[in-house]
Amino acid sequence: MMSSAVIISDMIVDGIKIDIKRKSIKNLHIYVKPPEGDVLVTAPYRTSDAAIRRFIIERIDWIRKSQIKVREQIGAREQRKDHIFLAGGQRLKNDGTYTASELSAILRERVALMLPELEQLTGLHAGRISIRSMKTRWGSCTVKTGDIRINSGLIYYPDDCLRYILLHELLHIRFPNHGRDFKETLSGYMPDWREKRAKLR
Repeated sequence: MMSSAVIISDMIVDGIKIDIKRKSIKNLHIYVKPPEGDVLVTAPYRTSDAAIRRFIIERIDWIRKSQIKVREQIGAREQRKDHIFLAGGQRLKNDGTYTASELSAILRERVALMLPELEQLTGLHAGRISIRSMKTRWGSCTVKTGDIRINSGLIYYPDDCLRYILLHELLHIRFPNHGRDFKETLSGYMPDWREKRAKLR
């Protein structure tokens, strides 16, 4: 029986360093990860190096385009940090003197002003609200308790983006997944939610 341990190696393909992880899966998968566009390939244990190399070569153009896109997105997010948004929608130049706790307090104030309106709209009520630094999500919700976590990076985005994330997480109290019912309900409350989501990418 094959061990469940992950076997890690790397290879260079067309000048790009590729991290390889062999583990107990059925198919090859490829990922381009922020912030630098590092490339990871996961492969079944018995896949040969030659087969992995062919898999990568067939997708080399996609890899390069994805690396450029990832780096541009990170650059845009860093540039966005030049300004913060206060309660009431005021946009203020970020002079670098705000501490992380001060930025979290400003964002928490914005949430406190916005959340009651959304709770009344949906008939749903959040549990504890926390502001956290998160790398891969703008928000998350614990369905059982209704606790909602908001990404501290939303301090750099206007109220319409924050409202979308709060509504999204509130609706997870009723709909734990992103299925049809969730999307239809979200669209009913916020028809242009996909535009808000696009601003956050």
